Amino acid sequence: MIRKDLYSIFLFILLGSTVYGQVGNIIGKRESRNTHTKKNETTHLTKKLAKAITKNSHSDSEKVYAIYLWIATNIVYDNQLHLNTNLQKKIYVSEENVIRNVLQRRMALCGGFAFLFKDLCGKVGISAEVVHGFTKNYSSGNQDYKKPTHTWNAVKLNGKWQLLDITWAVGYGTPEKPDDFWYFTKPTDFILSHYPENPSWTLLDKSISLSDFDNR
Repeated sequence: MIRKDLYSIFLFILLGSTVYGQVGNIIGKRESRNTHTKKNETTHLTKKLAKAITKNSHSDSEKVYAIYLWIATNIVYDNQLHLNTNLQKKIYVSEENVIRNVLQRRMALCGGFAFLFKDLCGKVGISAEVVHGFTKNYSSGNQDYKKPTHTWNAVKLNGKWQLLDITWAVGYGTPEKPDDFWYFTKPTDFILSHYPENPSWTLLDKSISLSDFDNR
């Protein structure tokens, strides 16, 4: 398994360039200068990283799990970014900028985990999507569903889409062992706590409405 030793190599590469920065999970509209150059740098970096992570994998299933496990054991939740809206606005200007900052800071919010997973899967030829949506708020009776509050992933293997939430795998697990319940979670279990902005991503045979989700 590729962990801290591999990460240190990529961190060294990243520290030679300028840091940019945002929060949450939705990409903003403002773009920084030299966007094309940074995109190329990020693409080159993640292509190398994806290849290194999956070099001992013999199937797409093994590649996906290797990517998930690498992220979950090398990237931690970014509490500093969560509390700093100005930094969030600087970082969340493009997916490439978010990914670059995740690797550089070695920390992420839910969007960072999801964008990085999608990118690394794509670099090894595996289809993955970023899913924005909502999670259950059991601490309060009122929840605002106007703007997505969480982000997770769907990945396609053997012609079938699967759901995973790396943020929750990290949050409910330990630095050495993420909670694999949130890896390829059954849609019938996932819907108990997660509702996608696009209902088709519930992956249920019969999707439920947001109001039904809220009232469960």
